[in-house]
Formats: sequence, C-alpha cells, structure tokens
Amino acid sequence: MIDVMLVDDHTVLRGGLKLLLNQQEDVRVVAETADASTVLQLAEQTKPNVIVLDLSLGESGGLALIEPLTAFDFAPRVLVLSMHDDVVYVRSALAAGATGYVVKTISEQSLLAAVRTVAQGRVIVDLDDETLNAGVFHAMARGHSGQLGAMAKLSDREGKVLSMLGRGMTNQAVAEALDVSPKTVATYRARIGEKLGLHTTAEFVKFAKEMKIDGPNC
Repeated sequence: MIDVMLVDDHTVLRGGLKLLLNQQEDVRVVAETADASTVLQLAEQTKPNVIVLDLSLGESGGLALIEPLTAFDFAPRVLVLSMHDDVVYVRSALAAGATGYVVKTISEQSLLAAVRTVAQGRVIVDLDDETLNAGVFHAMARGHSGQLGAMAKLSDREGKVLSMLGRGMTNQAVAEALDVSPKTVATYRARIGEKLGLHTTAEFVKFAKEMKIDGPNC
C-alpha cells in the first residue's frame, strides 16, 4: 500500500486528488494540509511514502519544504504537482531532493502512474512541453545531475549571463546587453564556471545546449 500525503492550498483540487487516490486498491491518502507550517509535523506523524506537493504554497513556497521532508528517517518521496511548466522549477525541485515533477494539466491516469513511479524511487518528469522533458532527462543521462543542483543556486543575473554565454556571446557583447562593464561580466563568468565546472566558451555553449538554457529569456 502506498500511503500518500497531499499538500495543496486549493481545496477543490485537493479533494479531487484525495477521491481519485482513495479509489485505487494500492494507494490511500493518510494526510492532507493546505498550511505550509504544518507540513513537517504532519508528515512526521503519518509517515507517508509519497508526498504530493504544490510549489505555490504560502509565502515561503513548497520548494523550501522539499529538503527537510526528504531528510526524515522514513525517507518519503516528494512528487511536485505544480502549475509551473518551466524547466527552472524542475531543476530547483530535483536539486532540493524531489523524486518527481508533474504539471497540474496531467491526466488522472498519468498522475496515478507518477505516484506509483516515485513510490518505487524512480524519477519522473512530465511537463506539457516534451522538449523540456527531453532536456531534463538528457541532462541527467549525461551525468549533469550535480550541475542541475548547481544551476538551482545561480542568481538571476548569473542565469542571464550563462544564457548569453551559451549562445556564444563575448564578454563585451554581454556587457553591452546588460549595461555593465566587461570586467563585471568576467567576474560573473568566473563564478558560473566555478559552480558548474565550465571554463572555455565552447564548454559554456555545449552545456547550455544540453541543458536547454541557450534561449534569450533564460
């Protein structure tokens, strides 16, 4: 039996999920909450196998809950159920320790499959955009799991610089686009390179393409 805890502040959605899951012979909902402040205590009390977690939860959000949840001795699996169809959120969630990430447009059967998949300790990502799915798994398959975690720790400005460098832009071109000095860009580049293990322009370009972050809005 897979014991599930639901964490979502949308009452109607949570109720529908509970009904769906409790109709399964191998799944049951053992706890539910809409309050981020009660999540850790409730999880410790009920010891679920899988926690279905919304990221848009309270002021701090659900992302901050993933690491402490997965640190429990009973090792629950966290399946993020989010409205955000964005690879940045996926990387952040996986880096924090989530086992799966699906969007709220997912079908009922696919959601049930996702719950069963993460309960077995296998990673699943199901986004609306198949190219993003492919990008996440491609990065994992090529041994970039550590870099996925590092990516989540980049600042917004570092992410923009990485995106531009990933398109082959020079330090001077990046500096002009961001209205900063080339020296400032060089500093950002060094920080990014240290975090991700990148050195040459070719490495930046290759990494950005493999991680699907070589677009202008990253």
